[in-house]
Amino acid sequence: MTSIVQVEPGQWVLAYKPEFGPHPVHRTLHQALENLQYGGSGYDCLRESWQQFDIVQADRVMPKTVLTSDGVRIHRDLIVAAAGSAGEVEALRETLFGIGHAADRAIEEETQRLIAAFERKTRADALARVHASLPHIFGRQP
Repeated sequence: MTSIVQVEPGQWVLAYKPEFGPHPVHRTLHQALENLQYGGSGYDCLRESWQQFDIVQADRVMPKTVLTSDGVRIHRDLIVAAAGSAGEVEALRETLFGIGHAADRAIEEETQRLIAAFERKTRADALARVHASLPHIFGRQP
């Protein structure tokens, strides 16, 4: 399986912003994409898909880079997908970015459900200790 996405001039491209995509020393495109299983790809600072991915139109395609219609050069290893319309890659961007957030939300909900009884008991015990530590404010406990 290749990491380089086929791009034709005129196509719309979904590409990682360089600071959040694959880094040559640390990880590959495959590894960066697998991080989408986490909300924000594991970055706490990412709240919106546009913060992680750019959508641009390819003007000129070269072996290692793509020149966009805005005159920006993007390394091909940052490109995730290419399509005929901006809407297609925008929908993909939202889908990919939402996967990790949905997983995080489901995990958090299940975690809360599993620990709800333990949390209630622990909080009640802690509150009793606060009251017992300050009898001059809360009175004597039975």
